[in-house]
Formats: sequence, C-alpha cells, structure tokens
Amino acid sequence: MLGPLEIVKRLPRTNCGECGEPSCLAFAVALAAGKVSPEACPYLSPDLAREFSQAARPEVADQTLAILREVRAEVRKIDLAAKAEALGGRLEKGKLLLAYLDGVVALQAETAERLDGQPLDPRDQILLYNYVRFGRGSPLSGKFVGLEAFPHSVSKVATLRRYAEEPLARALEAHESLLRMILPRFRFRELEGADLAVEVWVLPRVPLRLYFWHGEAEEGLAGEAKILYDQRALDYLDLESLVFCAERLVERWLELAGL
Repeated sequence: MLGPLEIVKRLPRTNCGECGEPSCLAFAVALAAGKVSPEACPYLSPDLAREFSQAARPEVADQTLAILREVRAEVRKIDLAAKAEALGGRLEKGKLLLAYLDGVVALQAETAERLDGQPLDPRDQILLYNYVRFGRGSPLSGKFVGLEAFPHSVSKVATLRRYAEEPLARALEAHESLLRMILPRFRFRELEGADLAVEVWVLPRVPLRLYFWHGEAEEGLAGEAKILYDQRALDYLDLESLVFCAERLVERWLELAGL
C-alpha cells in the first residue's frame, strides 16, 4: 500500500472536505490506514481509485475477516431468541432466520448462511451481524430521505453514488425491461414518482426506495437514480452498513439478470 505522502501527491489537493476529511493530507492518511475507500474522494479518477484499491486489496481482505471476527464476538453476547421478533425474524432450531435480499439466511454467532446453499460473502455476513447488533426494534417512520439527511454522511454519499446509484442508472438505461422481470425475486412493491420507482426490502426492517429517470440522449443527459432510506434507518444499521445495503442490492439485482 502507498504511504500518505505518495497518495497526497496524486490527489487534487484542494482540501474541499467533500470526502469527510478536513484536508487532502488527512484523507491520504485515512486511506493509507484503510479507514476510508478511494471512492470517498469524488475528484479521484476511476483509474487512480482502482489503482489504490488494488494496492490495498490484501490489507482490505485481512481487515474484512478481522471485522467479521469482531462482530461475531459481539453477537455471542446477544440472546437471539429474545431479539428475533424485534428484527423481523424467527428462531428455528437455535438459528435466527432473516429474509435477506432474494433469499433467507440462517444466523448463529459462528455461522451465517443462505438456506438455498448459495455462498455469503464475508461482507454480507458483517452486514447481517451488524443488523443483529444495532437493531432496536423501533417502528419505522414510513418517511424516506436521502443518505445526505443523516449526520456525518458526506463521504458516504459519494460512495453510495459511485457504487450503487450510478451503476443502477447505467444498467436501467440499457436493460430496464430485463431488470423489471427480475424484481419479483425480491420483496418489493411498485411506487410512483419516476420512470421506475420501487420499494425493496433488503432486510425485514430495512426498506430502500429506488427511483430512476431516463436520460435525454439528444441533450447529452444520462439517466439518473436515487436511493432513499427510512428516516429511522439508523435504528437498525450504521451508515456504512446502510450504504452497503444499497450496493449489495444493486449488485445482486444485476447478478440475477446476468449483467
């Protein structure tokens, strides 16, 4: 991994603060430490962001597994039977069953697996364990807001845009009919207000609203997507996990469509 001084030389050095750090040097230090992703800087070119990501990949993999061990340790302290109803799940043979994306997962402190046998990425497992850890069981508001409405979300908004909203917009612009056919694989309902508008439940208490508007090719305008969260979403997941919910939903939707 490059050091902070090598990284900062390749940044815009405008100290704009849009990444959530007070300066480009602070961002470089955080990036070198693995505390932020390259994509948090909205002015970093995709090629350079990819280079930084590839350089960090071994460290990131190790860090992901370390986080997974930590969250599992936290879940060992939780009575899954007592918390199942608050999370919208049920306990069966000592395992917490939760609807997740297009399937159902069975979760214990040491294991998390889909009932259909498909593998769960370590990042999916971290998300599920965080849902168990943070979920309060409080009622959702039914009012939806952009990620930017939550405190301390500046850098996460850029990540959401790059890894969820922009890929979703590109895919729907090119393959809307195909992607509409895949929607029934998820727990969803149609809404109004855009060329495509749906509410999809990633987890039992984590609905996302996805809106897509076609672009105007004649005017050089690309399609646009926006993802909204329930105002009480932070009662169930932290900001980073909420962003990952959106990323993973888009990834899975495209994956099921063969895109």
